[in-house]
Amino acid sequence: MTRCPKCGNENPEGSLFCGVCYEPFRKAAPAAARAEPPPAETPLWTPVHIAAAAALFLVLAWFREPVARALWLLDMVDLAFHEAGHLFFGLPRIETLMILGGTLMQLAMPLAAVFYFRRRGDLKSADLTLAWVGQNFFGIGRYMADARAQELPLVGGGGHDWTLLFERWGLLVHDVGIGRGTQVFGCAVIAFALVLLFARWRRERAALR
Repeated sequence: MTRCPKCGNENPEGSLFCGVCYEPFRKAAPAAARAEPPPAETPLWTPVHIAAAAALFLVLAWFREPVARALWLLDMVDLAFHEAGHLFFGLPRIETLMILGGTLMQLAMPLAAVFYFRRRGDLKSADLTLAWVGQNFFGIGRYMADARAQELPLVGGGGHDWTLLFERWGLLVHDVGIGRGTQVFGCAVIAFALVLLFARWRRERAALR
């Protein structure tokens, strides 16, 4: 029985209105459909991806010299940013900052590209430019390792950046080791970025199926 909320009359179940006062009965709202949980996303870093990144890192670290030579075109871009960095960071007229400014600028530009693409939501482009950040460490490491030998040609003459810096910091005797370590770090950044890029691509393909 359905009890009328207005006059209290008992009406047969399913009545649309009261038989005495004709008060319409409200239909019970249908139960909300249970929302299905969204499908779980494929994780970016699976054990396979981690193993791939480690393997790629080892290959890059072992063959870093030929890999660095193969990327000579990017070296030209890096060099342009490097030289601009000396001018930009030289504005405060702090000598150490001016010397270090070349290296800072050639890292700052690709890092700025990474943050730009991430803000736009273009994560694959961000991963690719992160690999460019890693590539910069090849040239920086080569420059560091040359601090004592000074065999690399210098653009525009002047002193060798890392000879001056390592002398000030008491690290000149460790130039080769620091340079190699910097290049190996660059290999790790490149391996991480490229496997991350591949993982995102795989996830997008899986989502389209």
